[in-house]
Amino acid sequence: MGLYQVTVDSQANSIVQQMGGGGVPAIIQFREALNPGDVLTFTCPLIQMWNSGGGPGNTNADGVAVNMGPPISIDWTTFNPARPAPDSSSTLPFPNAANYSFGIGCLVGSLDGGTSFFAIGTDFTLTNLGNGLGTSAPTALWLFYWDINADDNRGSMTVYVSLTRRAS
Repeated sequence: MGLYQVTVDSQANSIVQQMGGGGVPAIIQFREALNPGDVLTFTCPLIQMWNSGGGPGNTNADGVAVNMGPPISIDWTTFNPARPAPDSSSTLPFPNAANYSFGIGCLVGSLDGGTSFFAIGTDFTLTNLGNGLGTSAPTALWLFYWDINADDNRGSMTVYVSLTRRAS
């Protein structure tokens, strides 16, 4: 069993890249490649919040809005789910991200270097089935903050990952 802890920053590790940063994953490097049947368990404390707009837009790692204080008028349906797309102020270092749609503020992972993505949120278990393509097995986990604009993000999450190896 392997235990890993990593901090994912909502700006530096945003799926989009802008002048202020983003586009760089938080990375967990495994000691050896994942095998079919290996299990990854992810947890993030529910009380951890990050912010996608510098204002009252706090979310947990599920991308669920958690507003501290009095109710505010934000139509979250206009943001969730979101597909990052480059515009004049941003680039998409992982072009396939435009084919995926997760809630703003969702913790997202990739086991293939940013070619495909999966939602992690606050509590998630994944069993590696292998890719069946004959390509090399994953040796690293990349973690991102899912968003459409990196410059105004604030906060970070501590992510705990447990790797249980399948018995041979």
